[in-house]
Amino acid sequence: MYRTFIIAAMIAMSSFAADAAEFTIINGSHVPLEHLYISPCGAKDWGPDQLTGSLPPSRLFTVSHIAPGCYDVEFVVAPWNVCVAAGAALRRSEVWRVSQWTVFGSQSGDCSNVAGYVSAGRRSWTW
Repeated sequence: MYRTFIIAAMIAMSSFAADAAEFTIINGSHVPLEHLYISPCGAKDWGPDQLTGSLPPSRLFTVSHIAPGCYDVEFVVAPWNVCVAAGAALRRSEVWRVSQWTVFGSQSGDCSNVAGYVSAGRRSWTW
């Protein structure tokens, strides 16, 4: 019985991991990103800061093991410019690039899929 339970739990966990989404943010600006919040669409609370510290320029950070679905994403660019994207569909792997324009116009963030950045870390999503 115990063995059956363990096997079922392992299958469920591997199924979740295969379906889990991840979100990568790339700092393509010249200033650090201070905070990153990812919350389910319409939640009343942003939840914890997903960054473990500020994200320096030309670095990327990936938040993994997110249940696929609708999310609101907020990131703070020094000096406290806030950019909010409401209703982001996170399915598998989403990559957003914060450009220098984001620093000057935080309401019109420029996001794209860009390669060639050095990872600054990775962690599982917490809520």
